[in-house]
Amino acid sequence: MGATYQLINLSKKEVINYSHLPASKLTEIVGNPVASAITTWYLINNIGDTITFLSELDESPQDIEHYKEVTDRIINDLIQNQILKDEGLMYVDEDDPSIYIRNLKNIWID
Repeated sequence: MGATYQLINLSKKEVINYSHLPASKLTEIVGNPVASAITTWYLINNIGDTITFLSELDESPQDIEHYKEVTDRIINDLIQNQILKDEGLMYVDEDDPSIYIRNLKNIWID
């Protein structure tokens, strides 16, 4: 099945969570054009910060639950810069609507 990952900025205490994207495992984050764009944008805009990837199998920092979740902010930046487009939701769990997958597209791939 494979471990799922989060991008963690230890310097700014921020996290990018890939759970609402169709990519959260190592090969998915690398191979998915949306996840790759999110990751690259964040890394370039935070040069010099201590940034790592943590899987659910890794021991995480004690205070990680207090880190600011910035995934939507980064996605909005990419939409405003005409890199991504939002096509709504790809999937919503009928029993738990907090479980969903966004339907984002990388405009440069179309």
